[in-house]
Amino acid sequence: MQKIPNFDKNRFLNGAKRAFEVIVEAFAKGDISTLELLVNKNLLNKFQDVIDTRKEEGIIAETDFIGFNDAEIVDVKINSSNVAKIIVKFVSEQVNLLKNKQGDVIEGDDRFIQCITDVWTFERSLTSSNPNWVLVSAKK
Repeated sequence: MQKIPNFDKNRFLNGAKRAFEVIVEAFAKGDISTLELLVNKNLLNKFQDVIDTRKEEGIIAETDFIGFNDAEIVDVKINSSNVAKIIVKFVSEQVNLLKNKQGDVIEGDDRFIQCITDVWTFERSLTSSNPNWVLVSAKK
């Protein structure tokens, strides 16, 4: 991390946790305009496909983000093009539901808090004047 100028691990993790919460909630709501600001085009297209399918099938997603149990940087890579990738493991508590058009729960349980582990990769060009990191990969 010493190769990333002015890198502050705690500041990065705080920003990554805020981004995680915003992205998870925007994805559940189908808020593409928010997702466009925080994820790269490839991932945005994948999110858009899922959101479109839910709309076509009349499925409503609801996510109630409870909080983090853990968030840690598991790897940092800088490629030859001076693009930094930081891989973060998030362990969070969420209530996730899928409902049909009538509002009936078809997946999930509103009384059950899930403990979910996600591994997300954030990327940023170190030569860019833009200080923001962009999500490029999200895996369970």
